[in-house]
Amino acid sequence: MKTSSDTTFETLKDQLAHKISGHRITAGSGTRGLLSIDIVDGVTRTFKAHWTGFKAIYPGRVLKLRAELNDGSFWTEGYISCDQASWVLSFRKDPPKDRHTGGPRPDDKFASQDSVDVSLAFRQDLIDQGVIQKEEIIRYEDFDDPEEAIEQFFNYTSFYVLKSVGVSWSEFGYSASPSVGWDPEKERFAALPIDSAIDEGLKRSDIIWVTLDTGGGETVPCWFLYTKEKRLFVLSAESTQMIPGAASALIATVATRWKGRDVLLAEFRASVRVISPDQADEFRAVGEQLANKRQSVVGTVEENIARWMRDGVILELTPFR
Repeated sequence: MKTSSDTTFETLKDQLAHKISGHRITAGSGTRGLLSIDIVDGVTRTFKAHWTGFKAIYPGRVLKLRAELNDGSFWTEGYISCDQASWVLSFRKDPPKDRHTGGPRPDDKFASQDSVDVSLAFRQDLIDQGVIQKEEIIRYEDFDDPEEAIEQFFNYTSFYVLKSVGVSWSEFGYSASPSVGWDPEKERFAALPIDSAIDEGLKRSDIIWVTLDTGGGETVPCWFLYTKEKRLFVLSAESTQMIPGAASALIATVATRWKGRDVLLAEFRASVRVISPDQADEFRAVGEQLANKRQSVVGTVEENIARWMRDGVILELTPFR
């Protein structure tokens, strides 16, 4: 199992950019809600679940996420750490009014009315003091893997926030604070969802045809990796698949064809991000997926990755809108 120490904040920011792209969240204020992204030093989050109080304490750097409806009725918070367990919390502002006891949870029916009244009075006192917010938690969970925490942050928001009021992610905007260091490349990528024609073409193709701006116009058929996060990778590191100009490429033209029918499905331009052997951790992680995807492999996964690191690079191709 991957743990916090295996992941960096740069990896998490890349993951966020892909999630924003995939959900078609636009920069700026959304019509129904906002996803806020921040990196802070030192966070303490106190919340109450049923009758039990919890306190999540982060003394170091935390990637802080909050997806909130504009009316403040529902929201999800994420506290994503590379040093300790991460938390994802989904809330609503007020409990449903039709609960017979007036208490904050359905299991209040097992408590006496006096105990409910005392608990609510104590809770209101804590709210007045600013110790806790006026909120009811719907779902909470901690995760050892920060990448899984980000994945679940989006899943929880979809189920517990968006579904509650019939809102889609595309009605949200996003805002990344300066502390995140959200560079122009990530801003550009977050704004470039892969459209349905490209998506369908990549799913139906065994190989893609790649032409790089640095390759002298030569087109190379390539086997490739297309992940569930809609990230596209190709390898340039074998005698049967060396793409001219791969190490310095910036732009690619990509064509997909229906396997077995030689029918063009989609053609698109894409930016190129070169993953070199110097980026050893990422190269190995993507290389392992490429090796597992390939139908005909000679040697072990480790042997192939070592050879690829010696002979070439991996390219990530991101379609332009």
